[in-house]
This record gives sequence, structure tokens and C-alpha cells, in this order.
Amino acid sequence: MPTAKRLRRQAATCAELAAVTHDEEGRERYLRLEKIYIQLADTEEPDGSDAGTYSSDTDTEAASYRAN
Repeated sequence: MPTAKRLRRQAATCAELAAVTHDEEGRERYLRLEKIYIQLADTEEPDGSDAGTYSSDTDTEAASYRAN
């Protein structure tokens, strides 16, 4: 199950992609995904602690995404 930290990273990636895309539908889709990831992170970690962090979430970053 994804941790709140990973979900927040995904939300940040969606925000970055929304900022650089030239397609309005794509931008709206990225912004909706960002909101969903943030909501999931909040439910995963309601008290704000990092108690459920996996060791793989601490130092490694997911693959870098580039907008066309």
C-alpha cells in the first residue's frame, strides 16, 4: 500500500506536469489527479506522522517524467 509520502510525491509530479502541458484537457486531468493524491495522502496519514514510511521511499526518487 502506498505511503503518504509517495502519494504526495505523485501529487507534486502531477502539479509539475499540469504547469508545463499545453493541452487544457490534460492540465485539468493532472490537477484532478493531484487533488486525489493529496486526499489519499491525508487519509493515509491523518495525524501527519511518517510512521508507515517504507525504506524505499526515503532516498530513491521515482522515474523522472517529462512533458512533450
